[in-house]
Amino acid sequence: MKFYFTLQCKRMYRHIDEFGVIPLLGIAIIIAVFIGVSSAIFDNLLYPNYCYLLIGLGLSLQLSTKKRTVFLKKCFPTQTFWKVRILENTLFILPFSIFLSYKQFYIESMLMHILAIGISCVNNIGIQSFTIPTPFGKKPFEFVIGFRNSFWIYILAYALTFISVVVENYNLGIFSLIIVFVTCMSYYSKPEPLYYVWIHTFTPKAFLYDKLKTAILFTGLLALPIISALTVGFSIVELQFTLMFTCIGFGFIIVTILGKYHNYPSNIPLFQGFALLVSLIFPPLLFVFIPIFYKKAIKNLNAILTC
Repeated sequence: MKFYFTLQCKRMYRHIDEFGVIPLLGIAIIIAVFIGVSSAIFDNLLYPNYCYLLIGLGLSLQLSTKKRTVFLKKCFPTQTFWKVRILENTLFILPFSIFLSYKQFYIESMLMHILAIGISCVNNIGIQSFTIPTPFGKKPFEFVIGFRNSFWIYILAYALTFISVVVENYNLGIFSLIIVFVTCMSYYSKPEPLYYVWIHTFTPKAFLYDKLKTAILFTGLLALPIISALTVGFSIVELQFTLMFTCIGFGFIIVTILGKYHNYPSNIPLFQGFALLVSLIFPPLLFVFIPIFYKKAIKNLNAILTC
């Protein structure tokens, strides 16, 4: 059992590293985002304690899917299996209960743990595997796979946007827009198998153009509801900031894709993570990094696509 949880920690560490971010920095960003979203929920929702409890328990249901349950039953004897299920649900729900305690909702915090343990004892709770239709089928594979794995993030982002307009909190709306761009960037965090690139008949320039065009089009499609809501719900002054954040977001999408092929087929290099971090502090540096990544990406792809 100890090995299982140690392995999960190592997997999370490696996922952050593969995304091109220093793991400790990535963990700090995740914590900051969690606190920011949690604070937004408590600042803008009616009965936030109950909404927060339902959100935490709803997310924990992902641990009770049939696929995971069958896998764990194959790995552990019955007694250990139940210990693992209870412990992982308790650990998953812990950040939510801590935040509830911080907001002095102690009863809800305790109730969340009790319900989480109860959920862990009821497996295969009706979460069925189904295919989520997407408008991205003609351009596999990043957005098809990515959207189906993260569709709930867009539901959350759109809900936060609606709340931002209702309560006239523009910063919350911009935060929702950032969530969409970061999620779309994550679709390009891991290099695909070499064969997926080699089968194209494109030149390196045409290949990158097609990747960039697809990413910008689909990201714009997913961000459009938020941009439209912020445009209608706020003044012309906020509209300027919305357009600025949108342009910066597309700039980060471009850097992410070019950075992916900057060192292809190896994993995303540390240099890209550094470039993204520096550009986050000073966005105009995107104009410096884009040409650098583009030239190196063309060089790498030339050896693959022309062979």
